[in-house]
Amino acid sequence: MENTFGIDDIAFKAPSLYLPIQDLAEQRGIDPNKLTKGLGLTNMSMCDVDEDIVTLSAASVIKLLQQNPDIKPEDIGRIYVGTESSIDGAKPIGTYIHQLVSDYFEAQHVDTSKMKHVDVIDMTFACIGAVDAMHNSLYYLYAEPDKVAIVVAADIANYDLASPGEYTQGAGALSVLLKKNPSLVQVGKKWGTSVKSEHDFFKPIRYQMQNNEIIELHDEKPVFDGQFSNDTYQNRITEAWEQFSTEESLSDYEQLLFHLPYAYHGRRIISSIKQKELVEQGTFETVCKENDIDPNDEQVSRLFGKTPYYKNWVKETIAAGDRLSSEMGNLYTASIFLSLLSYCTSSQIAEGNTVLFFAYGSGSKAKVFEGTIAAGFAAKAALWRVDEVLAQRKQVTFDEYISLRAKKVETPLSEQNEIIQVASGVSPTNKFERTYTFKSK
Repeated sequence: MENTFGIDDIAFKAPSLYLPIQDLAEQRGIDPNKLTKGLGLTNMSMCDVDEDIVTLSAASVIKLLQQNPDIKPEDIGRIYVGTESSIDGAKPIGTYIHQLVSDYFEAQHVDTSKMKHVDVIDMTFACIGAVDAMHNSLYYLYAEPDKVAIVVAADIANYDLASPGEYTQGAGALSVLLKKNPSLVQVGKKWGTSVKSEHDFFKPIRYQMQNNEIIELHDEKPVFDGQFSNDTYQNRITEAWEQFSTEESLSDYEQLLFHLPYAYHGRRIISSIKQKELVEQGTFETVCKENDIDPNDEQVSRLFGKTPYYKNWVKETIAAGDRLSSEMGNLYTASIFLSLLSYCTSSQIAEGNTVLFFAYGSGSKAKVFEGTIAAGFAAKAALWRVDEVLAQRKQVTFDEYISLRAKKVETPLSEQNEIIQVASGVSPTNKFERTYTFKSK
């Protein structure tokens, strides 16, 4: 029997803190219903002072290894990271993860001599970087079928205070175990891709004059055009879908999963593709008639998205992937995998269900691919205890949120983290290095 390849397991690491969206809305003078009912937002995940992209990433990998104790260093072919939140322009965060994974194995009295042969790299293309890492790693497994690959999807999404993007903020990491004959999702070999250079969202080097000298600055907060980014997202996934769908239609799939800048984005961005499909099938006018819409109305697309027909279709094929995004906010590269996690812990999943993925990264690129839910999904999902992870987070006040953003909080507000930062890299006394360790050490 021919091997299949895909996702065997997922591990989820949420930051220690969260701010209720309603609290943010009230402080910013925004109608809370606009955010909760309009965008599907509930809570915004936040990092504590001892958390950063490395602690989140490494903790998710360690959790993945704990869920799969049979994995040894010699089994791992690569640890590839998809992120746009790297802490260095040259040294990948994959190297930090590699060291912490080695430390973890040593603590378990496992021979780590083979860890030196594990390939690591960071891949960056805005929010699609981790899907790129997975795509690349699947091809690696076709050549090395007895190895496993770990893809880390991790980001911290921060925006300027009081900006239009502030309420979509989030942070988190998911590690994805790829192997042959997977227990969770068999990923198909067919992919659709669309790329076009756009400036919808980017993090450029800024310049500032200090003491008559030009200083280069890097700011993690992006420059973006929200509406333009929506347009590029829609254009790229449409083009990628057109390449992918030689015979397929959206109705062939039990679930559609998306990169979600906010929880309800997928259900909005896909409506034009669904409308076009109904037109091609010759059923759109019937749907319009049943919902009292003139198909020639200039606002027909907007009206179609409000029909009971469309809302029911969303409920059946999209909504199951929204829930965790509502609780976490935007996770950039990790968002689409969080959507998969959400679906896998819903009542709608079943063995053999087909899933269609729409991945997007600003700048811009989209990829469309499909998967089939494998027989072992329930046993894997039982290990995750997602709701327990969310319940362990500590709620912060709006004032604490502001103080954290201003870096005025020195003592962690939560004591949950097993991996901590020892040196932050902000002082020349440590040569700008960042170092990490396990708290128990």
